[in-house]
Amino acid sequence: MGSGSENVRGVTEGPYAFVGDLHGRYRLLQGILDRDKNKKYHHVLLGDILHHKPFFKRHKPSSPLKILRMVSNLIEGGRGTLILGNNENYVLKSLIMPEKKIKKKELLHTLECLKSLEMSERLHYISMLSSAPLSLELPGNFRLAHAYYPHSGQNVTRDTVIFGPGYSWYRDEDLSKHMIHPAYQYFFGHYGIPYHHRNVHILDGTNLETTSVYYSDRDETVIYY
Repeated sequence: MGSGSENVRGVTEGPYAFVGDLHGRYRLLQGILDRDKNKKYHHVLLGDILHHKPFFKRHKPSSPLKILRMVSNLIEGGRGTLILGNNENYVLKSLIMPEKKIKKKELLHTLECLKSLEMSERLHYISMLSSAPLSLELPGNFRLAHAYYPHSGQNVTRDTVIFGPGYSWYRDEDLSKHMIHPAYQYFFGHYGIPYHHRNVHILDGTNLETTSVYYSDRDETVIYY
């Protein structure tokens, strides 16, 4: 996979709201959408909309179908785009695995919820996840991915883009050795703590029970609890 924009239905020229990892927290997403309702933002979700283990333990009765439906409505209405995260990738991989080999309880819960649906609705959500791009390049010199954006012309594996080079890469002094070009603003989730250095923005606040949203028209990042 090389860099460059992927053609994704419904992506407009903005303004954009880039949303960090939600991990099943549908009320948090609803709060963001409610606050943004008077602006015509295109919401780009940076992956991992599905359950995270600590959240799952505390909120097991909460069905992942709630956030899947909300995200589906955004996409179908042309108001949102989902970038594939590792949690969505787990779901896709699990579809061809024997259930006894699946160790993550939160993943098993998601699969059970999907199985409870009529086949047409189940396939709709699977299609939504499987068609999610690994990365996006948008007008305004924005480059987005869940964890890693490849160099121009560099071929990297699907798992590299989803998992990135590790949880400490963004603290390195030599960010440029990974994929950073000074002409672009880069946005990622995945790494657990909001972070901004030079032209790199990490919007995942999972470790703090938050998420971050970057608003392109204001060049501003807002933390949501």
